Amino acid sequence: MVDERDEWLHDVGADPAWQESFYFNWADPEHRSFTLARTGYRFHARKTDGLAISLRDGELELFYGPADLDHEGDCRDEDPAQGMRAGDLVVTMLEPLRRWRLQIEGERGMDVVFEAHTPAFDYGAHGAKLARTMTGAHFEQSGSVTGWTHFGSDRHEINALGQRDKSWGVRNWERLEGWEWLAGQLGPDWSFNLMQTIEDGKRLDNGFVFRDGANHPIKLARIRYSWGDQEHQMRHAEIELVESNGRTHHLYAEALGGFPILRGQVWIEETHVAYTLGAEGEERQGQGVVEHVWRATSEEIGARSARLTKILPALRK
Repeated sequence: MVDERDEWLHDVGADPAWQESFYFNWADPEHRSFTLARTGYRFHARKTDGLAISLRDGELELFYGPADLDHEGDCRDEDPAQGMRAGDLVVTMLEPLRRWRLQIEGERGMDVVFEAHTPAFDYGAHGAKLARTMTGAHFEQSGSVTGWTHFGSDRHEINALGQRDKSWGVRNWERLEGWEWLAGQLGPDWSFNLMQTIEDGKRLDNGFVFRDGANHPIKLARIRYSWGDQEHQMRHAEIELVESNGRTHHLYAEALGGFPILRGQVWIEETHVAYTLGAEGEERQGQGVVEHVWRATSEEIGARSARLTKILPALRK
């Protein structure tokens, strides 16, 4: 089971693709925005990766990607409690499994605190699996995010709900078959996280529903997408989540905006979504993200290249 020690960096495996990463996101309906931030280490390559992305009104307002940075010294010497830096992005653990601070220094910056309100959900503790090319270990938490961002012309005070995860192990981008990663907060007392990874063409379901003060593992999930302008670019989705106790939840997701990320042949579609939950006569609304990942051919990448160039105006140098 995950415990506080897992917030620090782990012993490194022998595989050259071994990595460890820290990820956070939040959706702010009042300011019509979605933001994510990630930092991580590729130990054998002695590289540090950072990423911060923000959407407002469905359009990309910030893309900051201090990735593939040469790391001075051994990555294993990094202390999250002292702050982990990738360029001007700094991620600091304030309290293990509870509170983290995320900052981007400079004129177009941010300073927010993520505070978990769910227990950590250990992806490996309930019998479900993840594809071996994805990661070895992974946990998730839902929480609240407060602070400020100043990515465009205006500074915005943030009071939002979001998600964090941490993973460590092998992530082999050359062999990844794709995944679906969904997270939604429909109030501080109801959230969910789903990851479907693919191994040898077979989908593996994992994740949880947080309700009634506890995490409930997901044993089965179904997603039916409706595509927008191009295949793999989400417009709507119908989602069914079946807990290990048999309780079933139906959600509807509507795209509010999105952006692509390309890693080799792996195409990542990040979509800010509005969720509607209907279960046993109860209906809730909330927001979150759908991350749809697939392997693209060179022809498919070429047909979508115009969307990649739209990132350029949002780049933070």
